Amino acid sequence: MKLILKYGGCSAVSALVGLTCAMIVGRLWWPPGAALTLIGIGLVTAACFARLLTFRFNWPASIIASAIGAMIACFFAGATAEVLPPGSTEWMVKGGLYGACFGLPVAILLAPLGLIEDRRRDRDAMS
Repeated sequence: MKLILKYGGCSAVSALVGLTCAMIVGRLWWPPGAALTLIGIGLVTAACFARLLTFRFNWPASIIASAIGAMIACFFAGATAEVLPPGSTEWMVKGGLYGACFGLPVAILLAPLGLIEDRRRDRDAMS
């Protein structure tokens, strides 16, 4: 149970880093940094950060869960540009919070996928 909580926490942190990076880019560079670009920036950043945590610092983070959670969070954060002024500080804060409400639970719920990855890696190393 403790390991599942660690996976969930590290995956949520990675997804949050991806969302934060996407929101900063969207705030600084709105027209080109909108829509699919915003989602792509969050996805790639979260996956790279989860990989860094996993292989460099030996923290348990599911790369797939982090990437999917950040992708969903960035989608919902970008969707708030329909309601709030796009590229503004208000959009960055409120849209980021709105996106985090949807994306972080997804990253936490999908985090046990990392345990499956570890078991496969251990099984392949044994044979």
